[in-house]
Amino acid sequence: MSIPMARKTQQVESRMISEYMLEKYGKFQYTLAVPLGSLPQDMVTSQGLARTIGVMRPYRPEVDAVVALPRYLVLVEAKVWNIVNGLAKLPLYKSLVPVTPELRQYSQLEVLMELVVGWSNPNLERMARDSGVSVVVFTPDWLKPIVDQLHLYWTREYRAEREQKLAMREYFGVE
Repeated sequence: MSIPMARKTQQVESRMISEYMLEKYGKFQYTLAVPLGSLPQDMVTSQGLARTIGVMRPYRPEVDAVVALPRYLVLVEAKVWNIVNGLAKLPLYKSLVPVTPELRQYSQLEVLMELVVGWSNPNLERMARDSGVSVVVFTPDWLKPIVDQLHLYWTREYRAEREQKLAMREYFGVE
């Protein structure tokens, strides 16, 4: 009988958004992991709003955080990997705010979009600006080594080291 190996994962983006929201928006009302979009009206009629929200939860897009400020509703997406993916999602998420029942009480507020990243570059800044998204670089001490490692990912040395690891895994039958 083989013993399954424990997989070590890092919940980097979850920790990042939690710390960021607490640091920047701790004085305001905010919610993490907010579902967006409309609900099937026939289901709301037959099952009720609360039940429909629960049943439809897995089928609705989710923004990392929403914060209600006095004049604005801010959609926040945090990304360490696939940053452009996070940027691309925000305008689509914004389009769902007016039909999201959980956010109906904020319908009078202007919606802002914020992308929180561990690092940035001029191309990301330009794409974000043209999409109406603010980019915020947030790199607490624990995130710096992860960002540094990310920058090494495509180097020749990293690829050679990765090839060696994969060869060793195959040789020893691991994973």
